[in-house]
Amino acid sequence: MPRYTYRRLSKLPASTDQLRHHTVLNLPGMLAGLSFAHTIMEPGAAVPISVEEDAGILLFTLAGRGVMLLDGDRIEVGANDLVHIPAGVPFGMQTLGRTNWVYVMLQAPAE
Repeated sequence: MPRYTYRRLSKLPASTDQLRHHTVLNLPGMLAGLSFAHTIMEPGAAVPISVEEDAGILLFTLAGRGVMLLDGDRIEVGANDLVHIPAGVPFGMQTLGRTNWVYVMLQAPAE
């Protein structure tokens, strides 16, 4: 099982016509116990390193920038970046720069 997954989704829909033809990321089994959060972290805000033992996380950045500490690695993320953090992987987060870091987080029980 991978430690984590990082993807930059650079070709997201930008117009009404494009929105009618978008790609849906479908992860089988993710609906049971799924939680969703929209978060705005202000400049200088941080989340200390922790571990979700019983849940995997998908974090998608909408705007701003942040730094994620993932299993000892330091990853800078920005708009359209997607990070998958499997259950049991230590992670922490901190805003980067002088703007808010806006992201959505999906959390689901580990299989």
